[in-house]
Amino acid sequence: MKNEPKSDITTAIYLDTRREDKDEIYPVKLRITFKRKSRLYKTKYHLSKDDFNRAMGERPRKDYKDLNRDLIGVEKHALEIIESLRTFSFDAFKRRLVSNTGDQANLFSAFKEYIAELDEDDRVGNSVVYNAAQHSFERFRPGNSLNFSEITPKFLKQYEKWMIETESNGTTTVGIYLRCVRRLFNRAIRNGFAKQEEYPFGRELDQYQIPEPRNVKKALPIGDIQKIFSYNADNSTPESYSRDIWVFSYLCNGINMKDICLLKYSDVSTDTIVFRRAKTIQTNRKNKSIEVVKTPEINKIIESWGQKPARPDEYIFPVLTDNLTSKEQTAKIRQATKQVNKYIRRIAKVVEIEADVTTYTARHSFATILKRAGVNISYISEALGHSTLTTTQGYLGSFENDEKKRMAGLLTNFPKPPKEKQVSNKTDNRKTGSTLRSISNRTKIEQK
Repeated sequence: MKNEPKSDITTAIYLDTRREDKDEIYPVKLRITFKRKSRLYKTKYHLSKDDFNRAMGERPRKDYKDLNRDLIGVEKHALEIIESLRTFSFDAFKRRLVSNTGDQANLFSAFKEYIAELDEDDRVGNSVVYNAAQHSFERFRPGNSLNFSEITPKFLKQYEKWMIETESNGTTTVGIYLRCVRRLFNRAIRNGFAKQEEYPFGRELDQYQIPEPRNVKKALPIGDIQKIFSYNADNSTPESYSRDIWVFSYLCNGINMKDICLLKYSDVSTDTIVFRRAKTIQTNRKNKSIEVVKTPEINKIIESWGQKPARPDEYIFPVLTDNLTSKEQTAKIRQATKQVNKYIRRIAKVVEIEADVTTYTARHSFATILKRAGVNISYISEALGHSTLTTTQGYLGSFENDEKKRMAGLLTNFPKPPKEKQVSNKTDNRKTGSTLRSISNRTKIEQK
């Protein structure tokens, strides 16, 4: 969503001479003016009038040049917050601004500020991840302060070891949390609160490389998918509902649980279902609508489990209501996902599917089956709602292991040698036996 213009808001770095700290030293503050009303916000700086004027002059020199850069960084940071707000208010601005601007060099403060931004934008899922990452680092490094300058490759390796050996987490979780830190470090560099030369992440020998997620096979072969389709669950039970929701996801371009729960009857026409992915609707302005061709199976599932009456503004499946907050909505979707996963795993066990089957398996299986059938990647990319082919190619990468093994096997798939003809041996044996009998008979005659 595009933010509304902020042309009626002004910012300034202001020396508050109304209250003297000591010896003619005064606090430097950030002034925000909106609709002729002004508010002042503290910074970590305290200066004399002379030092302030030299730092904020047209051509600051020596130490004043660095001070000018720092003060301009405070104002720049405020402008970025203002631009990020959908609708400006002093309260919203204050929630996003750390009281002591100097704390922006502190990872924990950066976490709190960014989480406030995520909550303001109703990006609850991301907020939960960043909260978990923050709490993890607070356990690893107790205290209120962890400056970006302290986050070195050695520090990150120690954190990774602690996460795996002490906290019993896998490398996937380590990677998720450290990508949060990397993002905050990049923001701090952009805003002038961390130095580029202290950046610890990268692929060089003296840098820290975040562990890549494990390439876990999530897609099912067509035979296993058929087992799920054919499974005979009792009608109107959580088991039959979960099976049908999984099938619905698979048939509807691998639609995830959140988007299933958000579907309304207004998204459905006679022949198609059209929706936009909630995951990328805020972060990707090129987010395109995904169009699903309705099949008899899809119609049957909507008819069986869809809410009645089928009003355009009504959610199709009975998970959400219109009066929920973002956090309540997220909790409902997670509970629904947990239930479907619980029963689809039971079904998979009954029909002897070895893989761990979840709602996410349906999405991977949709893409895999089309890929193995020779469908163009461009179509798969559009069907999945990916913004670039690069994303889709990376997504499909884990599906190729079995095919690669089959192809490698072709290199030594030599023709088998022809079988020996057993008939000729029997004939030879018969001839040999006849000859021996003949010799034996002649010998007996001669002896007589």
